[in-house]
Amino acid sequence: MPVTRNDVAKAAGVSPGVVSYVLNSGPRPVSADTRQRVLNAVEVLGYKRDGLARSLKTGRTDTLGVILPDASNPFFAELARAIEGHAYSAGKSVLVCNSADDTDRERSYLSTLLEKRVDGIILVSASGEEDLTDVLSRGIPIVAMDRYRAHTGVSTVRFDNRHAGYTATRHLMEHGYTRIALITGPGSVPVSDERLQGYGEALTQDPGHPSYIQGAPFTFAGGYEAIQTLLKHSSLPSGIICSSDVQAVGATAALVEQGLLMPGDVALVSIDGTALTAFTNPSLTTMGQPIAQMARLAIEAVLHGGTATHATLKGQLTIRRSCGCAPHT
Repeated sequence: MPVTRNDVAKAAGVSPGVVSYVLNSGPRPVSADTRQRVLNAVEVLGYKRDGLARSLKTGRTDTLGVILPDASNPFFAELARAIEGHAYSAGKSVLVCNSADDTDRERSYLSTLLEKRVDGIILVSASGEEDLTDVLSRGIPIVAMDRYRAHTGVSTVRFDNRHAGYTATRHLMEHGYTRIALITGPGSVPVSDERLQGYGEALTQDPGHPSYIQGAPFTFAGGYEAIQTLLKHSSLPSGIICSSDVQAVGATAALVEQGLLMPGDVALVSIDGTALTAFTNPSLTTMGQPIAQMARLAIEAVLHGGTATHATLKGQLTIRRSCGCAPHT
């Protein structure tokens, strides 16, 4: 049979109430000697607190829910790790759910997290258009990240995708490349539209730069197949921007397969800034998202609740070999 609080009290020679005061750090003070006796009894007996009973009493589970659209994508894996680290520092555990870019699955996970009475939710929506009315009506703090458009009732932490697309494009233009292609993401995701907008704004500054746009999923295969399509239907671009690091890795594989060299035959810049970009061959120049800062702001917003807050963070260009520059790192 499981060890009870009464068993601990008996072993320590105190009342069950004193055991509760020790384990909950109050509300009444306990002498150092008594406290140590209780803790020794807990350790010897292997007592485990009833988390469900405690959560019913306090109204908290000390658990946060995180919903990601693709847990296999290194960007979301790094984001989840950063969120978990900040949550742990705040005394919270994290339940990570993978929606697999499926809106029905996303809604199902939202319902599940509400049923588990998590203290807050961090959502990277599959579509960016998820109706969060039910979550808000229950008073559960929620923060939408990355793909979600700003909503008055929902706190958001977002990356400046337009700035990223613009900066990546301008960098290749400053190299003197005139045929610059963009491998964009799925049209249903706001991130894709915003990075495409930045690309277009950069090109319009110089009429001598035509646009080459190829849509693809945010996957390794998406980048690989986008290169194959670009090579079939147009002359080889002199520069390529991939809207995600995973696309860029797939694109690199396709270019190598065709016997093309980077940056000798074609220069390449990606967006996301995950760790894998430093270890490709050649290493990838990338517009990095401030993942640690985004995670910290999301945790702060979901823990504080209250009035919705909105943060949009700019990225930083990390220069490596794929664009033709001498690497800075």
